[in-house]
Amino acid sequence: MGGSVTPGSGGGSGGRTTSVPGTGGRIAGTGGSGGSTSVPPNGPTVPPLTNGTSGRTTRYWDCCKPSCAWSSNASRSGMSSPATACAKDGTTVLGQNAGSACGGGTAYQCNWGVPWAVSNTLSYGYAAFNGNNCGKCYQLDFTGGKVQGKSMIVQVINVGDMGAGTFDLLIPGGGVGANNACTAGSNPQWGSGKNPGVRYGGFPSTCGSNMSCITSMCQAAFGNNSALMAGCDWYTGWFGGSSNPGVRYAQVSCPSAITSKSGMR
Repeated sequence: MGGSVTPGSGGGSGGRTTSVPGTGGRIAGTGGSGGSTSVPPNGPTVPPLTNGTSGRTTRYWDCCKPSCAWSSNASRSGMSSPATACAKDGTTVLGQNAGSACGGGTAYQCNWGVPWAVSNTLSYGYAAFNGNNCGKCYQLDFTGGKVQGKSMIVQVINVGDMGAGTFDLLIPGGGVGANNACTAGSNPQWGSGKNPGVRYGGFPSTCGSNMSCITSMCQAAFGNNSALMAGCDWYTGWFGGSSNPGVRYAQVSCPSAITSKSGMR
């Protein structure tokens, strides 16, 4: 694959760079299948941020190889290893030079990218964010929606021009945006006959506040994939179906539970 740049877009506004190639580095494992539908009764919590920056969230899941899976992008942010990218099955880790499925290659987003709850008030996950932020983690304290008062720690695995202070949360069914390796292209990850929902916003923008509709769309699109279904259940459960809630955010140390899945350190 050459040095092409493919712009993308999330469940709100803005775009992501999803196929900037790089070389070198170490291949890390996926560290598990991803999300969980159950919430640990005594899971960890974090204190609210005392000095955070006001921001917003959008959502996406385009099935493309993450921008931070190219070692050149990861190293530019000071990471010693990039995020892993996977074959169409979402679990088989490919070499770092495998081209993005959004550019005709064989590398897709791995199943580890789904968000998951670690307690009633804290979740972990991944996001796209502006600038040279590959591998960095941020605490997001939600200021709106049904998650107001809850927090999430995300690792940046994609970069792009999405507007200042915008975190594009990686959520299955969250919208394919400008790039779509889920249901389009030469070898779509979910299959060409699947419905990805509204291009910018996905299943939630198709169904509105009808959580049963969202669950049905998830089952139709990837019902045989327990990891992606867990991410969908997280959205309708812990996240309460909140649509692009605002946040206060600040950079924090990355939990090992997050980096062990992404492989980016």
